[in-house]
Amino acid sequence: MAIALFIGYKALLNNETPVACIVTKGTQIISIGYNYTNNSLNGTKHAEFIAFSRLDKDKDKDKKNIDNCLDDDVDYGKLTLYVTVEPCIMCASYLRQLGIGRVIYGCSNDRFGGTGTILSVHKDSRLPNSPFQSIGGVCRTEAIQLLRNFYIQENVSAPVPKVKKNINIDEKEFPPVDTNLLQESFRALYGEQSAPVKKNQELTPIYNQGYCMSSLLTMKDLETVPFLQEELGNITEAQLQEFYTLFYDIDRNGLVVYEKSIQKYQLKRRKLDEMGIARVKN
Repeated sequence: MAIALFIGYKALLNNETPVACIVTKGTQIISIGYNYTNNSLNGTKHAEFIAFSRLDKDKDKDKKNIDNCLDDDVDYGKLTLYVTVEPCIMCASYLRQLGIGRVIYGCSNDRFGGTGTILSVHKDSRLPNSPFQSIGGVCRTEAIQLLRNFYIQENVSAPVPKVKKNINIDEKEFPPVDTNLLQESFRALYGEQSAPVKKNQELTPIYNQGYCMSSLLTMKDLETVPFLQEELGNITEAQLQEFYTLFYDIDRNGLVVYEKSIQKYQLKRRKLDEMGIARVKN
């Protein structure tokens, strides 16, 4: 999920909504996706559509990254999607039609969630193809914080940019934890020792151990991700360090460490800095 979050951050650098995903077969990443609705002016260019469209080898025969890890016929039931935000109803329907095996997501989609928050497309018995498992709450606070960083931005291309309110996202707490898992399912996934998630308790990768983003993701992890640098630009150490600063740590009890100072992504400042550098070069 940390890799999906970084892809979302790279999308944010390209003025896109920072929702992103990876598709895995076993332990291998075979595809990535990210929202591309702003640049394409196409409302269907959601992360899930971009990620799975690559797997249609009849349309995309030149993708060696795919050819090396998929047979001629894609068995979507053996694939797992990690996506930073719960799939919307449209994407959940798409995944159901594909026959996806499992979906793991970060934060819930309170307006359009299709795997439990608004509709339960993933397990509706009236729909074709087998239901798929959907697990939410993995790196939930990080997914929310990325979205917050996007929604506080001003449109620097607008004649009169709209002044945003409530931009102090470094002072906001997170909504209560909501899990779509029953108690038995939760224990089956995370072990008998793990109590069901409480309203202020986040999931941690290892029981009784906290984490920070820099402990989950390194440059080495990112260098081999297919399509990432070809499509969203080279990854720099400065980008990775900025990415780390956007998020709170989580302690061993699953509680957010609000005492940590975090940063806000500022597109406007970045654009002004780039203009200044351009002037100096000229």
